Amino acid sequence: MQYDELYEAFKKEIPEGVSFLKIKEKENMIDETDGIHIAFGMAVVPYILYIVQNKKMLEINKVFLFLENMAMCEDIKVNEVLDFTVLEQLADEGHDTLELCKQYMKKNTLKHCEEVEKYFL
Repeated sequence: MQYDELYEAFKKEIPEGVSFLKIKEKENMIDETDGIHIAFGMAVVPYILYIVQNKKMLEINKVFLFLENMAMCEDIKVNEVLDFTVLEQLADEGHDTLELCKQYMKKNTLKHCEEVEKYFL
């Protein structure tokens, strides 16, 4: 995984989400100049919330596998997108939403999530 290509990699690995992401890109005027954190925060996180709330299991499995790969990535910038953009925003949604998301997280993502949660206590 490469930081600069993270958003494109996400869209490539989860093609089911591309139409949703394009809507969010248009609503929030996101383009390739905005950076990875903006794209994940304003498009990917709302997509995660949408698929979890609507129990879209195929997409849930793909997205949380992608997050797990981010958690295991050696590039600290990829980890920062996971921690500071994805997981913090999920935590901001409230305890119930975070718990709902956590049931789909894999081992390494959960470790990152537990570290992020320490700042929300």
